[in-house]
Amino acid sequence: MRIYKNFNLKNYNAFKLTVFAKYFAKVNTISDLKKLLKKYRKEKKFILGDGFNTLFTKNFNGLVIKINIKGIRFIKDLPKSVLIEVGAGEDWNKFVLYSVNNNFSGIENLALIPGTVGAAPIQNIAAYGQSFGEVALKIKGVNIYTLKEQTLLAKNCKLYYRDSLFKHELSNKFVITSVIVKLFKESHYDLNYHGRLPYESLKAELSKYGHEPYSPKDIAKAVIHLRKIKMPDFKKIGTAGSFFKNPFVSKSKFEDLKKIMPDLQAYPINKMLYPHPNDPVFKLANFVKIPAGRLLDELGWKGKIINRVGTFKNHALVVINNGNATPKDIITFTNAMKKDVYINFKIQLETEVNII
Repeated sequence: MRIYKNFNLKNYNAFKLTVFAKYFAKVNTISDLKKLLKKYRKEKKFILGDGFNTLFTKNFNGLVIKINIKGIRFIKDLPKSVLIEVGAGEDWNKFVLYSVNNNFSGIENLALIPGTVGAAPIQNIAAYGQSFGEVALKIKGVNIYTLKEQTLLAKNCKLYYRDSLFKHELSNKFVITSVIVKLFKESHYDLNYHGRLPYESLKAELSKYGHEPYSPKDIAKAVIHLRKIKMPDFKKIGTAGSFFKNPFVSKSKFEDLKKIMPDLQAYPINKMLYPHPNDPVFKLANFVKIPAGRLLDELGWKGKIINRVGTFKNHALVVINNGNATPKDIITFTNAMKKDVYINFKIQLETEVNII
């Protein structure tokens, strides 16, 4: 295990910004992870997957640990499902393709989401009506302070809409090393997701491939095609994808907004949150989720460029590095987006990207 000093993180952050870490190391095993945590116990730490959802605002004065723990292992083969343990360092999309190629269902709608498997529970990644929280059983990891290995039940990890325990109580305290998921041998899909524009309909895209029942591979193929239209190539362009969360608004607020934007859509909260019925989050029962991108569209942000930062031509929610942007450039640009939405709609957008 090599430890680098004054390491350039340009290839390890979503916007491809030139920022430096005091120390940087890749860990391939849990043993190496424990050794590293022990050696640099006094240093500030940041745990990195592929950095696709991370915006560094300045150099990091501490240790950045790139989790590179790999492996896909069958835990149990059940009559209607399989349990699989996946290393946190595995590429998420490669795992989705592995799953659909074996005709397993449960994550096919999450195809082409960039990042690692270990990042999936932190963000509770979701797309086209599916979320990681629906298939997650257990999250394994190491306590940063005690160096003890722990296994957490996913149902206790507060896997809500773009949120989890790992962003709050366990932030900078727990390093995810693997996840255990339950995938199904029969297709478990939902084709109800739709967008304002024709190309955003999953059902319409799938109709090009035949008729129901669709295989997991069919659905993954359709999702990949839609995402390639809506999103830039993450390998070529500096972007974290959607920069802001889709906001929750009251149903009365939604009706008021529809007077301005008749085509504004709303999605049920319960498709995005998976709490226990007694959880306070159910106070949102009279709320709906609306697309932040539509609000930004209305204000002219789609394809807008200011200096070295802009939004993607096909999606106002996707902020991109238009060439040699600095962290300050991106913060200034996205703050202007937030301010514009608040002034015009009195809605406070929340950042989806992890800002360090």
